[in-house]
Amino acid sequence: MQYGDVEVGSKSPSLSPVFGIVLGSLALCVCALWLCAHLPSQIRNDTAIFLYRQDRLLLFVESCLLLLSFIRLRHRDRPLDLPRSALLFMAFALVIVCYAGHEWILGGYDLSRDEQMAVFDSRIFSSGRLVQPLPPAWRGHTDALYTLYMLHASHPVAWVSGYLPMNATMRSLVGLFGDPALTGPLMAALGLIALWNCARLIWPEDREAAIVALVLYVCSGQVLFNGMTAFAMPAHLSLDLVWLWLFLLRKRGADVAALVVGFVATGLHQPLFHPLFVAPILLTLVRDRSWQRLALYVAGYAAISGFWLAWPGWMHTLVADSHSAPAADGTDYFSRLVSTVSTGDPIRWPAMGANLLRFFAWQDALLLPLLLAAIPAMRREPLPAALAASFVLPACAMLVLLSYQGHGFGYRYLHGVLGAGILLAVYGWRHIVAGNSWMRPLLLRTALGAVLVVLPLQAWMANSWYAATGRLDRRVAASGADYFIVGWEDAPFATALVWNRPDLSNRPIRLIAHYLDEPVIRNICHPGVRVALPTGNFLRPIETYYLVPYSTTADERIAALSPRLKAAGCTIDRLDGP
Repeated sequence: MQYGDVEVGSKSPSLSPVFGIVLGSLALCVCALWLCAHLPSQIRNDTAIFLYRQDRLLLFVESCLLLLSFIRLRHRDRPLDLPRSALLFMAFALVIVCYAGHEWILGGYDLSRDEQMAVFDSRIFSSGRLVQPLPPAWRGHTDALYTLYMLHASHPVAWVSGYLPMNATMRSLVGLFGDPALTGPLMAALGLIALWNCARLIWPEDREAAIVALVLYVCSGQVLFNGMTAFAMPAHLSLDLVWLWLFLLRKRGADVAALVVGFVATGLHQPLFHPLFVAPILLTLVRDRSWQRLALYVAGYAAISGFWLAWPGWMHTLVADSHSAPAADGTDYFSRLVSTVSTGDPIRWPAMGANLLRFFAWQDALLLPLLLAAIPAMRREPLPAALAASFVLPACAMLVLLSYQGHGFGYRYLHGVLGAGILLAVYGWRHIVAGNSWMRPLLLRTALGAVLVVLPLQAWMANSWYAATGRLDRRVAASGADYFIVGWEDAPFATALVWNRPDLSNRPIRLIAHYLDEPVIRNICHPGVRVALPTGNFLRPIETYYLVPYSTTADERIAALSPRLKAAGCTIDRLDGP
């Protein structure tokens, strides 16, 4: 007999796939608990904090929901289906959810330096410039303005971030028609549409496969919450999927369009991620002996890579004045690579373990089991093997280059290849569901659990995290002071409060105390100028969130710095606690 959409009969779920799914989920929980016990002793940064505050709880909740989903689970032989209008509705809903989440969950705040640099550059580009001229009074004191991830020059006359420009350019273009904060939501929606079309091209006779891909996409907290930010990662994901969609069309015009997409994707913020995605897929052309297509892509990506690798040098000529020394090491990508690899990272393995746990904690609970179920397809067919290589290459590269990801929802450096991971999971789905039709109601139950429990829990976590600094940022902006000064050791990530508009039109102008030497003080202090200094009590919400002991550093700074500022003519405003 039939009950709703589920065929109810005497058959129960096959035990072998059930054990695999349950053991995979429990293994993630065990690994998270083990790392919680050992990682903080080696790494005292946000990697350990997020594992402790967010990821272990998410993995536990997801495992419990997965176990509950097996209760009275029955077979469903009828494939999953959606009305044809559902795709556009889901894409529109993604835009609304992500944009509303940026405003209400993240408080409209850009917390990480990567987000702030995207906003910074987009304001420059929106003014019609490639770089922003610096006021003469600040040209010798840019360090005090906080230049992390800026393009450096010994005698700067302008400034811009050290990132490639296409993410900020897209924000500028969106800003011509609306709020630039819509960029991430629009990219999340574009990724959904491109994923659907990729799945329909890979499995033209299996509409259910594309539906499974959509479910895994929209139930991914990493997709939703990164889509609320100014990170380049939503654009990486959507453009990689658009590229794959065009590649799978196997038409000359589509290949040319894919190269245009590849140009934009390579130049989003770092030149590494998109080429790592496309390289294994292009190797399938060798197996197919599609030499003309391969030659077109090789020539195209050689030109694309040459252009973007030269970009920092071109920008350096605009940032530096004629008396500046040649570009320093770290300006070009080759010297950055050599410096990063030679430095080494003794804790890369536990840090990468925490990154991968964070990645799966912010995905649908079935993604990992379905990825493992795709292994037979990887062995048999070239496309899933290529997708698997595209999926793991960024993690392998970052294990060597930079195991610490900093801020982000899930593991940001796998975000661009998440579409490849989802398509791989669909291969696994097709492998399991052929003989285990109970997977269909299981997928629907886990999706319902994600929507009703996991995603709201992640929203609460995201709000708590961003609000800890966002509220303080708004208080600084409303202080009425001319300058705001904080030290990076005053509280964890206190420098998130220090970012300025490119033209320095913001008030207060925000400065790093470490670089506040006498010339800077003489530059800023005059009678009537007000300088805001935060107390330890003011910064306490950040310390509370990051689980560190309360510090007196900020109060000691006020005692040491106030007399120097007052002697130069400034008035001191103490920003105290709530």
